[in-house]
Amino acid sequence: MSVPPSSGRGGRQGRHRSLFTRVGRVFDAVRGRMMAIILLAAMPIALIGAVQAWHSYRNTLEAPGYRTDMAVARIDLELHHESEHVASLLQAVARMRLDSGGLARMLQLVESLTGRHYSQIALADDRGNIAAAVGPDHDATSLTIDEMPRFQGDVKLVAIPDVLTGVPDHFRITVAAMIGDDAGRPARSGYLTAIMPLSWRSAMLQSSDPRLDLMQQNGPIEIWVMDSHARATAPLCADCNWRDHPPARIMQWARFEVTHGVEHDHITLPEGSYSIGRVQGGVYVLTMTRRNASERHAVVMFAISLVTSGVLLLVGLLGASKSADVLVITPLRQLTASVNQWQLGGVYDVRSNWAMPLEVRQLAHAFSKATRRLARHEKRLERAQVRQELLLKEMHHRVKNNLQIVASLLNLQAGRIRQPGAREEFAQARDRVRALATLHRYLYADGELYSLNMQSFVRELCGQIMHAIGESDEGRITLDIRVDDLLMVPDQAVPLALIVTEAVSNTIKYAFPDQLHGTLEVGLRALDGGRACLWIADNGVGMAAGRNLTGAEDGRSGIGMQLIRGFARQLGGTLQMFEENGTRYVLVFPLKQPDQDELAD
Repeated sequence: MSVPPSSGRGGRQGRHRSLFTRVGRVFDAVRGRMMAIILLAAMPIALIGAVQAWHSYRNTLEAPGYRTDMAVARIDLELHHESEHVASLLQAVARMRLDSGGLARMLQLVESLTGRHYSQIALADDRGNIAAAVGPDHDATSLTIDEMPRFQGDVKLVAIPDVLTGVPDHFRITVAAMIGDDAGRPARSGYLTAIMPLSWRSAMLQSSDPRLDLMQQNGPIEIWVMDSHARATAPLCADCNWRDHPPARIMQWARFEVTHGVEHDHITLPEGSYSIGRVQGGVYVLTMTRRNASERHAVVMFAISLVTSGVLLLVGLLGASKSADVLVITPLRQLTASVNQWQLGGVYDVRSNWAMPLEVRQLAHAFSKATRRLARHEKRLERAQVRQELLLKEMHHRVKNNLQIVASLLNLQAGRIRQPGAREEFAQARDRVRALATLHRYLYADGELYSLNMQSFVRELCGQIMHAIGESDEGRITLDIRVDDLLMVPDQAVPLALIVTEAVSNTIKYAFPDQLHGTLEVGLRALDGGRACLWIADNGVGMAAGRNLTGAEDGRSGIGMQLIRGFARQLGGTLQMFEENGTRYVLVFPLKQPDQDELAD
């Protein structure tokens, strides 16, 4: 069975409303609101501290990266200085315009001055062929076109890769020179070139050489020279006990950078930072630096401070929550509990103490004064209510007695009248007065001053009418009472009682002539819509036929129907009368409900 799309949206909306309801309940209490206020107050300071701590942490993490970048810049600078130093020596020799022999001797002098650091210092002719060479490498190859300077005074620096690995291991520095004749005049052009090893050796450096800062045994910095495709590497320092190759993932990152032509970049990992950069001669170098002790200490301290701040914040919130519970929430709960107990009829008793805030103490004091004032007022109202109920009962009792006296007088007067019609009128008036007396007796005896139980009242009223007419003992008329357990206000009970009196009296007198037997049904039931239905039905000969058989006069009999219709209008109802297999009165009227406060009283 497929679910319509709206049901999913309704479910999500219901879950959202449920979530908002739970969150609202949290912030509906004093504790939740105080926690929110404390968090809002501490949030700016905590946020500023967190930003500063995070900035310091990021700087600490990036410090190795800065050092690797500086290492690449240092290498480029050192290679630049060294190449410039060699180039200036070669240019100084070239300006002497010596012949081939003199240039060869000067190259030996340059080799001695440079500490025999270079693999070869040579003189080449204008085609690049080596004419004279000094140094360990006498069999160096001739100059290529790319290694020849294009004009006088130009310096050409070219990296020479290793034949096996392809990693640059030497630099060739070449300057243009003029070779003179025996008289010192320029005779032909040529080149002075020097092959400088790219790798450094710490043993060959002087103690004041700045490169010693980078070249340390098992130091925090390691440097590799890479080939043009970043596939092979070689340590820059030959005697520093550095690793031959960086980690494989670093090599993958370096190949990516070289392939995309990146001139300089760095990456920071947990074990350290790596930087790649292009230096003199287009050579790529890769540097690595580890975190020093102070940086590791800073990272640890950041973690400790973060955990400590969280714990302190949590402890502060718990302390604030407990303090709020003791100083604010508990007094408010005591005040609320005492007010609820007072509402249920108990005694309001809240004692002020030092733990209560001033506002709560003032509120408790105001409640105490108000409850005492209300208690005094309630006692006065209770006494007034008791007096009022006594007065009402006394009034109903006096009215009931007076009505009974009037009924007795009417009964005595009827006994002295000889005309049947006049005696019947007195009897009808007597029955009406007795109905009112019965109603007042119910109000007085049961204490229901504001409502009347119609079930027992109608039952007694009908029995009283039959007894007055003299039918209760004979048993020829069966009385069927079908009245619900219904409460009715006296303003409606009075006209309803008079309607029942008139209708029942007429039915008993006219519906069963000549000692006929039958059933008289009286019912009262509540309907929907705040309405009620009263019906009085019999299975006799009918009202019209009964009057004809008994010889009743139309004038006197019409007074009862006029009263019934008048009382029906007073109730605001609709009266219908049916004469099929007897007579049936049906009255539907709006039902006034008794006031709940009066019922509670």
